[in-house]
Amino acid sequence: MFLLLMLPIALLSACRSQLQEQLYQGTALGTGYHITLYADLGAAERERIAVGIQGELAQLQQQREALLGTLAAAFSATPKVLAATPVAFVDELDRLIHALAVDRLTEWLTELEVEHMMVEVGGVIRTRGLPPDGGWWLSLEHAGLPEQEEGRRINLTNAALVHRLVRPTPVAIPALPRTLGISVVAATASEASRQALLLMAADQQGTTPSQTLGVDSAARLVVKTPQGIEIRYTTAMESWFES
Repeated sequence: MFLLLMLPIALLSACRSQLQEQLYQGTALGTGYHITLYADLGAAERERIAVGIQGELAQLQQQREALLGTLAAAFSATPKVLAATPVAFVDELDRLIHALAVDRLTEWLTELEVEHMMVEVGGVIRTRGLPPDGGWWLSLEHAGLPEQEEGRRINLTNAALVHRLVRPTPVAIPALPRTLGISVVAATASEASRQALLLMAADQQGTTPSQTLGVDSAARLVVKTPQGIEIRYTTAMESWFES
């Protein structure tokens, strides 16, 4: 009976291990993108996906340019002379668009019945399904750290990961703990980005890192204290780590 129960699982695993790895990468939206698929695709299907990815990114690029034009007009003293949009606004817009691009590409590929994928645009990552080795293992070592650390890894399965650096406030008190970086895991890239923004806003408003750890978000915080750099995790984040 046990063998009969295990047979479908073994067959599913064998089928997934036979899927071919498909890689798509390039530059768009002011950054790089990397897409890894595991699917049994013919030459025509691979070409269709490559063209479709470019099409989705081109549409987002047009939307980005339109939004930048609107921002430039908003910061202009006169309608005929467009002012330079503050760098902070452009940076924030790009990060939001990168998250949107990840979600749109993931959903578009899902509509094409691609079941196993990892989509990354500008450091924003989302996964669906599983690779042949059984997990999308990712390190959290970069967000906010002045140097790389060994770091713990998360198994990002059917979820998204966003890293954000926190800009110091002009009135920051050196003796108090200060958040340098935030990493958030959520169901979609847009949701992870939204939660990261809320955590950053809380930090800007004086919420201490200890208070932030009580939120429901699955988050990792890099905190600078008088004693040095500390890595802190919310309770919701713990379930994503490898045991």
